[in-house]
Amino acid sequence: MPTCLFIEQHNNGLAFYINGDLQFDTVDEAIYHEYLVIPSVALAVKRFPHTELQILICGGGDGLAARDVLQFPEVSHVDLVDYNPEVLELGKNVFKEFNDGSLESDRLTIYTQEAFEFLSTIKEKSYHVIICDFTYPSCTEDTAIYSQEWFKTISRVLYPGGIISTNGVSPENRTTGFWCLYQTLLAAGLMAKPLQLTIPSFQRHDYGNWGFFLASPVAIQRSEIEGITLPENLQAIALKNLLKVFEFENAIAHSRHSVNIHTLDCPQLFYYLLNPHIQSPQIIEAIDEKTINFLDIEEAGTGLIGLRDLLQLESTAQRWLEEVQGNEIDTSKLLPVQHPYHNPKMTAEWLAHLQKLLSEIDLSRLLGSILERAQELPPQIAAELKQLSDKIRTGQQILTLSPRAAEFIMMLSVTLLMANLASPDAVFAKGYYSGSSHSPGSSGYSGGNTYYSEGDWSWFNRTIGFVLTAAGGIWLINLLTNRSNND
Repeated sequence: MPTCLFIEQHNNGLAFYINGDLQFDTVDEAIYHEYLVIPSVALAVKRFPHTELQILICGGGDGLAARDVLQFPEVSHVDLVDYNPEVLELGKNVFKEFNDGSLESDRLTIYTQEAFEFLSTIKEKSYHVIICDFTYPSCTEDTAIYSQEWFKTISRVLYPGGIISTNGVSPENRTTGFWCLYQTLLAAGLMAKPLQLTIPSFQRHDYGNWGFFLASPVAIQRSEIEGITLPENLQAIALKNLLKVFEFENAIAHSRHSVNIHTLDCPQLFYYLLNPHIQSPQIIEAIDEKTINFLDIEEAGTGLIGLRDLLQLESTAQRWLEEVQGNEIDTSKLLPVQHPYHNPKMTAEWLAHLQKLLSEIDLSRLLGSILERAQELPPQIAAELKQLSDKIRTGQQILTLSPRAAEFIMMLSVTLLMANLASPDAVFAKGYYSGSSHSPGSSGYSGGNTYYSEGDWSWFNRTIGFVLTAAGGIWLINLLTNRSNND
């Protein structure tokens, strides 16, 4: 996906956007960057006295995190790795007055490459602090740098007792995604401390409060945080305020035990970001404390490795089968949000109009096409579909459907719904394109849409819709075949 960079000038400075998502506003960027950087480096100074500290910044091409790292005289050298040369160029020029020229420091070396690739070349025990300053994920592929494998990789190059600080997501607006990251850190063998704070510019964009994680292979104690020494002339952090940001309401914190961890083999994070609230939350037992301060507790991870990627078509189909075969159907689970510009209300409306959607299908022609491949189907399914086709063709009344035929119709519905979500408006050739971008803390559309005429794009939409539906049909046949063979 091409990267779109945008700088908005205003009276008090500028705001920087990547693909429509706010990265920072100079009015209050110090809040974000100081909380991301200062606690981790200050803790490293305390843990490694009389040591020339080696620091790694992953992302952070704007130079703002590097600026705060370089405030510590104990820091001997900083490696900064960012894959985007355009952001690095802005950091050296446009953002220079805000980052104090940090990218030109003789204590800093820049590497323009992917962070995973870079770390594969680094020997063990190379850094005392690793700071991850990544952008908000816009697709599943972007979440690799939040995976268990990623956190294990950075742990490998960390000194024993070293510190990791990573940008998270909003625990308020992306609750399950936030705790997925927490459980993933724990599963990687790290003792993690979540923290949250309010950044006014993020709030104005409806991103909600913002979360970070401070982590280490060695437990982080409250006494350590209370005993760190902060640099002078900080804009946002005071020690008394730092101790409070580790505090969470139980209404948010309780769900940390109800999420899976995020791995490369079975991604979970992007699903949680698109579907941020647990659909069927457990009843919270009465507890005295309304808040939890994570500086006061140590806990082992409770997240499990997911059994399937819940954004995949087959996973959705399996969930439909499980729900329909159960005693009660939870429709909220049947169709997950698939794209940043969708939301749960929209998918609920899809389900509500399922009957109308099915009425647009020429079932007789569809069954005819399927039966042309009857030799690839189990005999029982082929016979039932042939019988259904004959009844439709001769106008016979269909009072009941066999379980196999009913399952087929249900899976067909799932295929069409998911095809439309995979390429919105393509299946039914609406001729619409959204030029807006998703903001990390909000759902739905966020302004500035571009519309193209039906004449310009209908052929493309119909083609894509046909391909997606055909592919879904082939997958459907294979799924039914496999299920029949397993029965």
